[in-house]
Amino acid sequence: MKVSVVIPTLNEEKYIGRCLSSIRSQKVKAEIIVVDSKSRDKTVEIAMKYAAKVVTGKIGNISRNRQLGAEISHGDIIVTADADTVYPDGWLFRIMAYFKKDKDIVAVSGPTIPMPEEGVFLDRFLYFFGNLSLWILNKFGVVWFRGSNSAYRQEAFFRAGGYDVNLEAREDSDLSKKVAKFGKTVFDWKIVAMTSMRRRRATGWMKTIRYYIDTPIALVTHRIYYERPEKK
Repeated sequence: MKVSVVIPTLNEEKYIGRCLSSIRSQKVKAEIIVVDSKSRDKTVEIAMKYAAKVVTGKIGNISRNRQLGAEISHGDIIVTADADTVYPDGWLFRIMAYFKKDKDIVAVSGPTIPMPEEGVFLDRFLYFFGNLSLWILNKFGVVWFRGSNSAYRQEAFFRAGGYDVNLEAREDSDLSKKVAKFGKTVFDWKIVAMTSMRRRRATGWMKTIRYYIDTPIALVTHRIYYERPEKK
């Protein structure tokens, strides 16, 4: 069973090397695909050292970039990742174990937590609360996984129509909700991704919390009431 990891990028030279290195060092070998939106720094140059494919020269929102990466991938499993996020050893192995164990599983995810060197108590508390919410919702059949740490069976991904490329935000929650209609979903607390807090620092937690509160409203009504506080 082959796996592809898709990472959208825009001016990520500070983090992309560490992200891709953590994926390359996984026990499970993956096809790494970077889709860049005309970065003006060394993102593409760094990505070319690690990725199997680097698509450049495209200007698009994050959903279009994630979709493009999925469309050119060859994996039976499509994993979505973020450029400012690091993936611990065993991350991919644990993801793939679920898909190999049960053919009815169509999506797997886990918690995203602050990078230890960047997170303070408030960051860790709010991320824990957010992860707990996703875990509880998944138990009740409401699947809103994060793009920083999710994996989909390719057949279910395309059967669901992939990403809604018109969405500027919440593309990850929208996709997981659609894919969940075709099989089982898993939220495993041991499938951990560690993400940078640079956006939280730039935006502030009040705006970020407002965005997350409005997410379920937007997913139910299909209307965006509050935009993503920051963009890729």
